[in-house]
Amino acid sequence: MDLTQDFADSSFVITGYQTGRVLVNDKPYSKSLIVSPELLITTWDITSIRQLDKDCFSTILDVQPEIVLVGSDEPGIFPEGEVLAWLARQKIGLECMNMTAACRTYGILVAEGRRAAAALIFPD
Repeated sequence: MDLTQDFADSSFVITGYQTGRVLVNDKPYSKSLIVSPELLITTWDITSIRQLDKDCFSTILDVQPEIVLVGSDEPGIFPEGEVLAWLARQKIGLECMNMTAACRTYGILVAEGRRAAAALIFPD
């Protein structure tokens, strides 16, 4: 799937997704990563939603997202309740969805000027 939208104020945009890889600024990545309009973390050693804890999200606090979209191919799996509560205290929402939906939703939110981040999890 190719994505095309106007992201004039964004340094990092998801430009496409195919099974097993995502394109950020047209560069392919096949390992887990975090992307926001002003931040790209490609050394994120997460391979399952079950691994998510506060430390996994601490790197994105500086960009103050209002929502983090977790994209994975683990339907129905969510982080532990304490992680969700911690994010809520930081005033950050979290949504878990499949990878395609996370990439598409990230693009829509960023195009609307929302402070969004996508945490995309690829298995080993």
